[in-house]
Amino acid sequence: MANRKRWNIGVLLLLIVFVYVLVQFYLSTGRIRGLVTPLEAGVQDKDARLQIALISQELDNPFWRSVEQGALEAAGQFHMELQYMGPFRINAEEQMKLLEKAIASKMDGIILQGIGSEQDRQLIEKANALGIPVITVDTDEPGSKRLAYVGTNNTHAGEEMGRLIAEGNKETSGAIGVLVGSKEAANQRLRLEGFQSVIATYKGLSIAEVRSSNISRLQAAQQAEQMLKEHPEIIYLVGFSSLDGIGMAEAVARTRPGGVKIYAFDNLEDTLAAIGNKEIVSSIVQKPSQMGYKAVAILNDYFHGQPIPSEQYTPISVITEKEVAAP
Repeated sequence: MANRKRWNIGVLLLLIVFVYVLVQFYLSTGRIRGLVTPLEAGVQDKDARLQIALISQELDNPFWRSVEQGALEAAGQFHMELQYMGPFRINAEEQMKLLEKAIASKMDGIILQGIGSEQDRQLIEKANALGIPVITVDTDEPGSKRLAYVGTNNTHAGEEMGRLIAEGNKETSGAIGVLVGSKEAANQRLRLEGFQSVIATYKGLSIAEVRSSNISRLQAAQQAEQMLKEHPEIIYLVGFSSLDGIGMAEAVARTRPGGVKIYAFDNLEDTLAAIGNKEIVSSIVQKPSQMGYKAVAILNDYFHGQPIPSEQYTPISVITEKEVAAP
């Protein structure tokens, strides 16, 4: 009888232990599920947002930061996630590595500056084959399978620069020194070609020399100063990238104060200040924020089955002392 009683007590204790372990198991499972469910929901929410890569020419360049701001605005409006990336200093090879990374990451869309190389075109073709649409901004990539180009009509911008000199100076004569950011960059070549086409129609105007600033304020100043020393006939200086104008103004201040008229590109704060101080005559201004916004908007249209135009040009304007002084 005693043995039977001890047996019953033992079975009861085992049953209690089993129930306790079972309850703890269910409680632990519930806690784990409570932790995992929000994470899964977060992943699903993230996946629900299309992932867009914006590859800039130079990470902290003011122009590209403005492109980023416009793209971020549109991404928020269309419920997309934007990943902004770029080399710390201008480096075409690094840009293409970032493009390869974006493709490998299976981004839903890619926005980038056309580099003008066969490798770049091949990577865009690879993205296209994988169903990843590519939009070029600022500089197009002709002959590639990009979906669309968004940015300045660079040939037209160069023509406008030529007209600023020809129509803004009654004598319409004199030699011109020209700076481009890079002789290899397609947008710079197109601006130069447009400029040359207008200047060629005025017999009194001539281009003394074209040099590259490598999109550097210091090199712009050095190259402009060297041109002024080697070509005393120069009375106009023209710059086609954003840092050229302020670099040229520094060179003129050192070598020939007040003796050269400077025409710049873009609206950096220092450029606007130089226009206000009459060191620069005028500057052609692009709309980089609009480029970023429209590029993302085009991707949104594409994802919704809308027809996409091959080119969308953003406007340019001319800023002179009058616009700088306006309240």
